[in-house]
Amino acid sequence: MPEEEKLVNYYSCSYWKGKVPRQGWVYLSINHLCFYSFLMGREAKLVIRWVDITQLEKNATLLFPDMIKVSTRSSEHFFSVFLNISETFKLMEQLANIAMRQLLDNEGFEQDRSLPKLKKKSPKKVSALKRDLDARAKSERYRALFRLPKDEKLDGHTDCTLWTPFNKMHILGQMFVSTNYICFTSKEENLCSLIIPLREVTIVEKADSSSVLPSPLSISTKNRMTFLFANLKDRDFLVQRISDFLQQTTSKIYLDKNISGSYISSDDEVFTRSSSLISASPHKSLSSESEGERQFNLNDNGIPTATQALMTMYRRRSPEEFNPKLAKEFLKEQAWKIHFAEYGQGVCMYRTEKTRDLVLKGIPESMRGELWLLFSGRF
Repeated sequence: MPEEEKLVNYYSCSYWKGKVPRQGWVYLSINHLCFYSFLMGREAKLVIRWVDITQLEKNATLLFPDMIKVSTRSSEHFFSVFLNISETFKLMEQLANIAMRQLLDNEGFEQDRSLPKLKKKSPKKVSALKRDLDARAKSERYRALFRLPKDEKLDGHTDCTLWTPFNKMHILGQMFVSTNYICFTSKEENLCSLIIPLREVTIVEKADSSSVLPSPLSISTKNRMTFLFANLKDRDFLVQRISDFLQQTTSKIYLDKNISGSYISSDDEVFTRSSSLISASPHKSLSSESEGERQFNLNDNGIPTATQALMTMYRRRSPEEFNPKLAKEFLKEQAWKIHFAEYGQGVCMYRTEKTRDLVLKGIPESMRGELWLLFSGRF
């Protein structure tokens, strides 16, 4: 093995070489799956690269209810008698997926910057490296679940309940906190989910606890929506973490405003110079002409008549208004407006099964830009 190879974990198991099982240890590293056994003076070694594996299966037979089958292009290997087969198989899948990404990405496997890096002279403990890989996998699942940016890192999650005003219930689920977002998803699939960017948060405060609502937490946003979470195990620590992330987000926004403000000020100088040149020209300004025309039009149509009132009430409709496509678009718009009034509008809206059904029925053309950005993760 090369010196830079990193061992993740190892497990006791049996490797079936022919019809005879060999009891030993399977070693899982970043790039290889290895097995070693030495019993009764016989040695058995196996080294397989993750990139050579074509399939991983967890099978069950009458003789061995738990068995892992590792398939390559040229052979098949069977492992059994695991103390914890679920953990072993999960780690195998994770390492195989990392190897596949390394093949697809020319730059190779890049570790998360937020995770501690290995030093050459001080080898890392197996449990610590496995913990880092688990953290990476959790962040990937978190980003995929809520369609978040690729650089978003999950800080932690906890069980809680969310008060939903549209059905007046406390929904059991999980709250996820990351660098730039607070998210929630219900235990029951597609019941309710939330995505709250920290840039939209204005107030995070602890509400009064009661027997009905223990350890509540209130989060308010800029669009005047308030979310009430409860049954939080470590509320004080959670509030502190959210406050730290809010402070970082506020400083980023302030820095971006200063940078953009410098560009805007330079543009304003150019605009003031050009406007001064226009005002100094001897020609008559266009604004006075437009004001005169506007005044003339007001004098013409300023006095209402009975004919105008009748025309507005009993106006002739164009043939386009009887188009079934336009009528269908109108019904879609009304359905979305009713949905927004009940579940909120914008990034922080309550996303329920009704939201999914409305998307499947079709998005109206007038709202396509807003809703596409909202549900595609480009918020």
